[in-house]
Amino acid sequence: MIIKNADILTPRGIMVSGFLVVRDGRIAKVGSHGEFREYSTSGHEVFDASGLMIVPGFVDIHVHGGGGHDVLEGTYEAVAAMCQAHARHGTTSMIPTTMAARHEDLADAVRAVADAARRGTGGAEVLGVHLEGPWINPDSRGAQPPDVIRPPSITELDKLIEESGGLIKITTVAPELEGAREFIEAAVARGVRVSLGHSLASFEEAMRAVRSGATHVTHAFNAMRGLHHRSPGMAGAMLACDDVTTEAILDGFHLHPAVATILYRCKGADRLALVTDATMAAGMPEGEYELGGQRVMYEGGAVRLPSGGLAGSALTLDRAVRRAMDDLGVPLAQAVAMASSVPARVAGVHDRKGSIEDGKDADFVLMDEAGEVRATIVRGVVVYRAQV
Repeated sequence: MIIKNADILTPRGIMVSGFLVVRDGRIAKVGSHGEFREYSTSGHEVFDASGLMIVPGFVDIHVHGGGGHDVLEGTYEAVAAMCQAHARHGTTSMIPTTMAARHEDLADAVRAVADAARRGTGGAEVLGVHLEGPWINPDSRGAQPPDVIRPPSITELDKLIEESGGLIKITTVAPELEGAREFIEAAVARGVRVSLGHSLASFEEAMRAVRSGATHVTHAFNAMRGLHHRSPGMAGAMLACDDVTTEAILDGFHLHPAVATILYRCKGADRLALVTDATMAAGMPEGEYELGGQRVMYEGGAVRLPSGGLAGSALTLDRAVRRAMDDLGVPLAQAVAMASSVPARVAGVHDRKGSIEDGKDADFVLMDEAGEVRATIVRGVVVYRAQV
C-alpha cells in the first residue's frame, strides 16, 4: 500500500503532500511530495489521500468497553466488538481494562483478552490488560462495586499474570493500603506498570509509592482526595512529580476545562495520556447499559450510576483529541501525541507504535479537515473506512 498526497504528522512536524509506504504491516517509507516522483510503485496499491491528514493511530490504555460490550463479559466476542467499535474512532491499539470483580470473573476476562490478542479482533490491536481493581481504597471506589474490593495481593496478581499468559501490562493500586509497597515492588519486578488511583493517599504516601516503582496515575483528580494547599495529597504528588505520567478523561464531565489546563501545564504533552475510561455505551445511542455488571445510564452525554455518580464514559479518543485542542488550546500535534505516543510509552510499546516513522507498525488514521476519522489502518490492514 502507498498513500500519497496526504499531509502526514511525523515526530518532526507535518509533511505537506507527502507519501507513506506500507510493507508487511510496517511503515517502510515516509517521504516528501518531491521524492514520490523517484519512488517505484511497482507491486503496491496506490491511494490518493488529497485533502486528508495521516496521524498516528490512537492508543487507549484505559478502556472498559464499547460497542455495547464490556471486557468483564469474559468472552473473545466482547473484546473483539469493543476493539472494532473504538477502531471506528481512530484507536489502533488498546489495553482492555477490568474493574473490581470476583477473582473468577477477572480470570475469565484476562483469558478473553489474551484470546483476542492471539486471534486478532478485526479492529484495534489488543496490547494487554489493565487491572483497575480490585486493589483500591473502598472509600474512594468511584463506580467500582464495594463488595469485591480487597487488599493488594501478590498471589492474586501472579495468578492473573499466569491466566493472561503474561499480558498484565498495568495495574491500579491505592498506595495507602496495607501491603501496597510490597505489592508495587513485586508488580514492577514482574514487568507490570503500577498506576496509583482510587485512593485517599497523602502526598507522602504517594511519593513513597513512586520511590517503590509506581510511574503512572489513573484518571487524574477522579477518585482521589482533592488538592489542598496544606495537604496536597496524591493530586499534589501527581502534579509536582516529573517521574509520573497521568491520564486525563476529556469528556466534559470528569475534568473542568480549567483543571484540565492546570494539569496540562504541570505535566506537559509528554507526560499526559488521553484515555476514554469508556464503558459499553461508547459508540452506542443513549440508554441503559452495564459496567462490570452494574446498571448505568448513558444520558446527556454522560454515563452515570443510578445514584448519579459518574461511571466511566462514552468517550472515544477522536473526540478527546478535539476537546484537547478546544479546552487546552494545544495544536493538533500535541493533542495527537497525548493520544498516541504518550500512552504507547506508558504501555511499553513506543518502539513500534505511537508515531509515524520508518520501521514502526503501520498503525495510522486518515482524518479530514473537520477532524473526522475517514479510515483506520492497523498493521497495514484497513479495519475501518467511512462511507462516502
